[in-house]
Order: sequence, then C-alpha cells, then structure tokens
Amino acid sequence: MTMVSEAQSDMLRVLSPNLAALAVDLTVIAGSREYCFPLDAAPAVFEALVKNGVVILGGDLWECEEDGYFPVGETWYVDSSEGKSSSGHEARVRAAAGEFFARYGSMDDKWVTFVVKPVQAAS
Repeated sequence: MTMVSEAQSDMLRVLSPNLAALAVDLTVIAGSREYCFPLDAAPAVFEALVKNGVVILGGDLWECEEDGYFPVGETWYVDSSEGKSSSGHEARVRAAAGEFFARYGSMDDKWVTFVVKPVQAAS
C-alpha cells in the first residue's frame, strides 16, 4: 500500500489537531504522496509549519471536483540552495507563499499542498 512520503508525515505531526484534521491524503484519491489543505486554511498551516521548523520549499494548487482532486498547474517554489541563510530562505518563502495565497485566496474549492524538505536524521 502506498503512503504519503516521510517528509509529509513529519509535516502533519507538527500541526495542531485542528489543522491536521483539515488534511486530505492524496495518495489513494489522486496518486500523489502528499497531503492537501483547503486554500483558506493554507496561511495558518504555513505559519504553523514555519513555527515548528519545517523547511518549506513551495506548494501546488489543487482543485476538488466530484470525481477527485486534480492539480491545477499553479505552483510556487523557492530554491533552498546550500550556503544560503535559513532566515533568507524563510523570507523568500514567506514572500512567495504570500503572493500565491493572495492571488488564489478567494477561489472556492481550491486546495494547497506544501513541498517540504525532509528532516535530516541525526548522526
């Protein structure tokens, strides 16, 4: 049985129960190993992830229709190149996410996935 990626599972664990309850597992219904969240909740999910140290790389816009969830083709992404400061990355991510949420925030039936960097195992 296919499951969401480990990075996505780790991401969901840091959310409050109220935010985690909004997540929809796209594994079976859309073949994507990630969770999506209602667009109107995405800014709160974003803030909770950042607050809990999750490195967000970007996100995708999805549409919920009667026969399932489908990617819309609208995305945002911020490179997390090694050697760049984490505060600089966070500022770039905040700007990109803010623009994305503002552009699509008033659309009904839209959902958002977050692309997150896997947590590095301690050595």
